[in-house]
Amino acid sequence: MPCSGSPAVGVYGKLLIEPGASPHTFDASSERYVIVAKGPAAENIQKHGRLIGGQGISGLVRKLSSRVRQGGYYCYGQFTLNPSPGDLDTLLDYLVGDEVTDVWTAKDCPNPFGMLIYRDKEAWEYQDCYVAGWVLEGRAPQFRERGEPDILTLTVHVIAKDENKGTAWPSPEPDVPSGGAYYPYTFQDLDAGTYGGVTINGATREIYGFRLTYDNHLKVKYANSLTAQAIFSTGRTIKLDVYAPWDATNDDLYDMSYTGAAAQVKMGYLESGLLNPHYTQFDITNFKVPPESPYIKDEEEVTFRVNGTTYGTASTEEFTVTNVVSAT
Repeated sequence: MPCSGSPAVGVYGKLLIEPGASPHTFDASSERYVIVAKGPAAENIQKHGRLIGGQGISGLVRKLSSRVRQGGYYCYGQFTLNPSPGDLDTLLDYLVGDEVTDVWTAKDCPNPFGMLIYRDKEAWEYQDCYVAGWVLEGRAPQFRERGEPDILTLTVHVIAKDENKGTAWPSPEPDVPSGGAYYPYTFQDLDAGTYGGVTINGATREIYGFRLTYDNHLKVKYANSLTAQAIFSTGRTIKLDVYAPWDATNDDLYDMSYTGAAAQVKMGYLESGLLNPHYTQFDITNFKVPPESPYIKDEEEVTFRVNGTTYGTASTEEFTVTNVVSAT
């Protein structure tokens, strides 16, 4: 603890990921991520224990300590970061699947990993973690509002098999990620005509905000043990929710038909001194959108959203990601 006599303070928190199944060896080569406070917490990956029993008619009003036992426990939670091309270059292995030359394709069985979280006083290890789902979102700023709407946020939901309190923090530890590839993406990095853009139904769109949701529908299997025996996917749902102007250019987005169209969300920026931009591109096939009418929310602009789900075919996955960290 950096300050003598103080309680554990969140500003000293650190998060590492080690790829693969347990046992995990955390060292200077482990992946380090910078988390941010959003929603319920910057991270809240915890062991959730259960007490079972404690019931029964004994002639007494009070509960009897001899009638209660410890039940099976669960380890789950989430962490949030402002994603950058550098972060995604390693994180996509767990968010989507295996990499083949800067391209990640949705994988039926998510890749396992270990997590080590330092909470100032000591470190906590989470073993055999899997990404249950994640949400990438952002929106344009509004005049005279508080907060930071411009910056994108990525919230990752994790399920782990077990927790180990007091695991040693590595020394030396991994460096804090830095450099031009770790500039966090902003909503303006989706600007069409520069290095990004949002394409739906064959045309590039001006949008006010978006949310990309990826759900692995994980199932946690227990047997006669307090800890989980297996974690596996029981399906996959990927959705894209876009807020857009209701104008003549977007008229075709209403009632797009059930056949489905391709969609793409691309963001990128040019780092000073480089010839090529860093960029991340999400490609969605068979983007099916039920008709949802625009509506009047207030005196201001009419509200319109495109909220669809992506579908694959018998031979083709429905979702790929291209992430390029440029060197020249």
